[in-house]
Amino acid sequence: MNFFNRAMKNVTRRMSKSILLAVTFFLIGNLVIIGLGINNAASNAKILTRQKMRAVVALEIDYNAFYNEADKITDDDEREAFYKNSPRLTTEKVENLKMDERVKAVNNISVYQVYAKSFESVPLNNDFDKQYTDNQDSEASVDGSVDSSMAMRSWRPADLRVQANRYPEMIEFEDGTYEMLEGRFYNQDDLNNSAAVVCVPQELAELNNIRVGDTISVNTNNPDDLQYMEGSDLTEADYELSLEVIGIYKSNEQVDQNSDEYKWMARYEAPQNTLLIPATTISDKYYESYVKSYRYYMTTQPEYYKEEDLMAKEDYNSSSKAVYLLNDPLQVDQFVADHENETGDYIVLNANNDTFKKLARPLDTLSLFSNIIVWIVVINAVVIITLVTALTLKTREYEIGVLLSIGVSKMKIVAQFFVELIVVALIGFTLSVLSGSLIAKQVGAAVLNYQVDTENQYGELDDQNNTNYYWGESNYFTEISQDDLLAEYEVQINPMIIGEIYILGIGVVFISILIPSFMIMRFNPKKILMNQN
Repeated sequence: MNFFNRAMKNVTRRMSKSILLAVTFFLIGNLVIIGLGINNAASNAKILTRQKMRAVVALEIDYNAFYNEADKITDDDEREAFYKNSPRLTTEKVENLKMDERVKAVNNISVYQVYAKSFESVPLNNDFDKQYTDNQDSEASVDGSVDSSMAMRSWRPADLRVQANRYPEMIEFEDGTYEMLEGRFYNQDDLNNSAAVVCVPQELAELNNIRVGDTISVNTNNPDDLQYMEGSDLTEADYELSLEVIGIYKSNEQVDQNSDEYKWMARYEAPQNTLLIPATTISDKYYESYVKSYRYYMTTQPEYYKEEDLMAKEDYNSSSKAVYLLNDPLQVDQFVADHENETGDYIVLNANNDTFKKLARPLDTLSLFSNIIVWIVVINAVVIITLVTALTLKTREYEIGVLLSIGVSKMKIVAQFFVELIVVALIGFTLSVLSGSLIAKQVGAAVLNYQVDTENQYGELDDQNNTNYYWGESNYFTEISQDDLLAEYEVQINPMIIGEIYILGIGVVFISILIPSFMIMRFNPKKILMNQN
């Protein structure tokens, strides 16, 4: 009779002992299933939420850290020197990260307000639009007894926004926020040559009957401001920029027309009034007018405007942020880890992780405690099963002595005990899979609710984005709430967890049989049988 048959007979012969062991394994299995289920659900919730988020990383200047460091400097000259060496986001830094194969597109964008000259911007017909129109009408009806300079000095809001990228692609086109309907986007040659080209939104094109190949003109500044620059070399031509329409695109950005945001939105803030122009084209135009105005102020206020303080073109056109769109949201953390040492002082890679980590804090706490519970249960299981097996050997010494005396090897005896435990363990774990699958979901939901309530009791979770934004910048980070994250949390006992349970059970049995096996190796069959007599 081989050791497997002997093991099966012993399992059925000692039924009470087998049932007690099976119950022990059943209880252990339930606790482990609940722990693994909660941990798996927490991990999956974070992964699923990440996959729904835009895979972006921002390379940006950390002005808070820079100014905090400046505040520590007490000497005025040292502080002035420190400010003159303020951090810059150079083209080299942006290009180094752009070369990473995980990057799909880069937005190194500058945003400007401009004025429509040869066409009309799309009216919003909101409170802001109507208020400005009414003011203009009232100024036009003022009689000669009123100082006409008041009308001339009235504020005129810009009605167009320019998004100017330094690369021949945009994240918005890659992720579907923008769609090119006709024509093309500007290319690298357009950027290199500062080509006077533009892509216009569909609504603007339809309102003004604009077609690809047409030319439109915009003013980079309010022409009325020229009256305050008398004596300078600036003319209206310095403010005018004629552009060839090379593309008509559709923006899928949605603005709720019933919201307060829309009610007081200026025309230049609306997606339907956003022009896409090569960064070099419009920045060169602004730099030319900047140089002329600066030299004018050098003559009128020489004590404040010095030749050496005139900004170079590369400094004037520098940006404070570049945003990278990656192939996969799950690559974001690794991308940051790979490049965070390449950015330099006061320049950081921001993946909005601080906000995500705050929102995921309840899930992280659940994962931690579930892992602790699993390890405590496993360690206790090893100790208990080891003690039970060792004590069992004392009652089975005669059986062991007989087997050894008839030539059964000690390894086969150890294997027999191992099989006995494995059979009972498989029965207990199989039953625990059935029951654990039913109760794990309820337990997991109850534990999560308790954890969230505890977090809220001792401090509200801050789900606000910590990133600093400046006028016109787009928030490329997907805005999520804690509810969005927790909605993905669902405890499910999948085949992977079931497989882990059985592997864990075999491991527990294997470790538990090691110490008793050393005891068996010391047994002497002659001594055992003599002691039994």
